[in-house]
Amino acid sequence: MKDIYSIREHDWRYGKLVYQVFLDRFAPSSTLKEKQHLYPTPKVIQPWNTLPSPGQKLAGLPHYQHELDFWGGDLSSLIARLDTLASFGVNTIYLTPIFNALTNHKYDTIDYLSISPEFGTQADFKKLLLEAHHRHIAIILDGVFNHVSIHHPWFQDAQKNPSSPYREWFVWGAHFRYGYRSWHNVPSLPELNLDHPPVRDYLFKQVVQGYLKQGIDGWRLDTAIELGFQYLKELTDAAHAVKKDTVVIGEILHYPAGWMPSVDGVIQLGLRDWIIQTALGNIPLGLANQQLNRFIDDVGLEAMLKSWLVLENHDVERIKHVLPDLHLYHFAKIMQWTLPGNVQLYQGEELGLQGGKDPRNREPIQWDQDLKSNETYLFHTQLLHLRKQHRALAIGDFQTLLTKDIIGFARLTNLFEETRIILANPSATEKDEWIMLPFHKLMTHIHYIDLLTQIPIAQASGIFIKVKLKPYQSVILMPIIQAVDGYLPTKYYR
Repeated sequence: MKDIYSIREHDWRYGKLVYQVFLDRFAPSSTLKEKQHLYPTPKVIQPWNTLPSPGQKLAGLPHYQHELDFWGGDLSSLIARLDTLASFGVNTIYLTPIFNALTNHKYDTIDYLSISPEFGTQADFKKLLLEAHHRHIAIILDGVFNHVSIHHPWFQDAQKNPSSPYREWFVWGAHFRYGYRSWHNVPSLPELNLDHPPVRDYLFKQVVQGYLKQGIDGWRLDTAIELGFQYLKELTDAAHAVKKDTVVIGEILHYPAGWMPSVDGVIQLGLRDWIIQTALGNIPLGLANQQLNRFIDDVGLEAMLKSWLVLENHDVERIKHVLPDLHLYHFAKIMQWTLPGNVQLYQGEELGLQGGKDPRNREPIQWDQDLKSNETYLFHTQLLHLRKQHRALAIGDFQTLLTKDIIGFARLTNLFEETRIILANPSATEKDEWIMLPFHKLMTHIHYIDLLTQIPIAQASGIFIKVKLKPYQSVILMPIIQAVDGYLPTKYYR
């Protein structure tokens, strides 16, 4: 009978590297000249080395120009880069919306059942699934099920014809700014009436289940915090009915406790907040450690392990922009890679892109750089290797350590020698603490080495270790358990 750690280790939903692809800006298309006609005015094709910038409101359209600026990336250019992603260590790709829509971001769906022509065809999509799965890479699609585009045929018909069969698919009223309910009063995004059974039936059966049957591995749900617990539960159940081991991840900006099992996991934007505020010194470190314990305890370990640890995406400023100090950036990254959950990277994050608010955070990736001299890439590679080599960091349990003025926690499995201890001092002053180790199989006198530097850091004295952390120093400690002149005190510890 497999133990829980073996089960997690062999479940594709745990311990993964999720890579977010914003398709238009991921890699340049090799057929851009042949598909110029797919970008009619007011759409504009930008040179690949041009940075995005805010655009003016367009006359006669509820859009801004930067929403209709394109760089031309597509499914074929992503397929051509799958080996690059696989060699880096990516085993899950999350695609921002790829369904037919007017804008470059595609969160304004016109047709859920067709691929946006700028991105390719259904044949291209099927090829992506085939090529990705051949490389053991799962594909997660972005489900925008709260609203559609003002250009969607359903809405166009419902707006013009009060007796339209789609009239009840939307919510109307003079109290709404535009006469219809739109997402946060954005005129281009009329909200679907999710209380209307035909809407749910269509989305659950035709879209959620339909694409799972085509071979995708799961869904990321846009603006999940506004969909309601019951709707999310029904959607998640519909997904699992088709594919038992699929995953449904909700975009939750709120405190995430209580959102599972309506979804399988969440995008941990709340944990991102904790990391940033702790790094900036806005929370005393002892209190921050208590908050971390409360956060993970409230969410629950299994839900944490299926969730995505995110520092960047297409909606928020890149973490190098938020934390330009290299020491604080490294602290944030070490937290992202050692706390329980799947690591989610936004395209180019591993290369050190530094964009601020939308649209600056959506710049295209420049692939012609020397990775051997890119320190950000090398740091990500080191952290990735540590998670691969030390399974406690990927699928292990979590335990907070009692600390006064540092961040301290452990990742644990059923094998005591796999215990890994993470200590961090994201402050400008040196920290000197005695830390109790509540691990009954780790004996006194054991030495601990820092996996980040391979330097011995501490030796246990009774049930304590004494650590001295330099300003901004973080360590990942591994116990060194080995025989001395053939004698191993832990020989019966099984």
